[in-house]
Amino acid sequence: MSSELKTVIVVGGGAGALVARQLSALLNPSKHNLILVSARPHFQHYVGSIRAAVTPEGGFDEQVMMPFDKLLVNGNGVIINAEVISISESGEEGGSVTLSNGESIHWDALVLATGSTWEGPLDIPKYQPETLEWFKEWQGKFAKAKDVLLVGGGAVGIGVSSLSLSMMHCLMYCTEFAGEIKDLDPSKNVTIVHSDSMLLNKTYPDKFRKDVERRLRARDVNLFLGDIAPDDALTTSSTHITTRNGTILTPDLIIPCRGPRPNTSILSSALGPDVLTPSGHAKVLSTFQLPAHPRIFVCGDIADLNEQRAIAKYSGHADVVSKNVLALFDGQAPSMAYKGATEAIFVTIGKVCSSFRVVCDFGGS
Repeated sequence: MSSELKTVIVVGGGAGALVARQLSALLNPSKHNLILVSARPHFQHYVGSIRAAVTPEGGFDEQVMMPFDKLLVNGNGVIINAEVISISESGEEGGSVTLSNGESIHWDALVLATGSTWEGPLDIPKYQPETLEWFKEWQGKFAKAKDVLLVGGGAVGIGVSSLSLSMMHCLMYCTEFAGEIKDLDPSKNVTIVHSDSMLLNKTYPDKFRKDVERRLRARDVNLFLGDIAPDDALTTSSTHITTRNGTILTPDLIIPCRGPRPNTSILSSALGPDVLTPSGHAKVLSTFQLPAHPRIFVCGDIADLNEQRAIAKYSGHADVVSKNVLALFDGQAPSMAYKGATEAIFVTIGKVCSSFRVVCDFGGS
């Protein structure tokens, strides 16, 4: 590839893949190089991965790994399966990244969408053979368990197609797992412990949050709201767990549903801790540029935005980022601003429970 071409490197196979796809449609291959660096050779569908971890039914374990072979428009760009281990910056000249495969690549614009780190069944390996074995092991654990404790109370525990971080992510996954486990075997005892007095978070109306609770209780899911499991609940060998409010639980399988954490260590190590908020998210301008680093863009889960983090919104991130990268390459100041997105959530509590949706018109920038 000619050294005269301007190179944009996109890091991350989640939101980053959406950015790379849009850039592949916009950039002129005679003037620009597009490189997507992804630690996985595929997109990992995390909502579907909840079912894949609980049951082999439906073959979700393979379906949730979506290959990148048709990602780039007209094949415009290169995909490298590796991890970024360091980033250097040289002002107006861009910088370089060093990859786990030993390569060092110059960039004129850098897009970081490194996503989140997970725990429990969703701490999924990077490659297909290991991932299939991972799901098989967890399927065995869920099949064997008679009493499952879900620590957290977000959509992971219930069943949501729109994933968020922190409390929202945790609650969604608790509900999703609860529904899948009840589908696997309704006789299994399933318990959710959550610190708030209602499920989900205050982004959503109380009526909606109470309806989620009603649907869970209708499936005989035990809910201990306004309560907290002890810090050592996930590591203790004891068969008895005592919550803060004094409830004694006897699970034989404990699943963390506390939500993902932003994967931003590479940012702080390269640019210093000041680029991150106390929660570990990257501070960004409305153009998705890092303040004081105009050639570096950050989007997806790791961007510090006033919105629930959800993959459904990241096409909007990608649209802004890709057009601002193009402006940068054209010698213009990036000016397209992200205006936020409507808050929407879709919840299913397993396969047999009807799904429902709420849309809240809150600004998100």
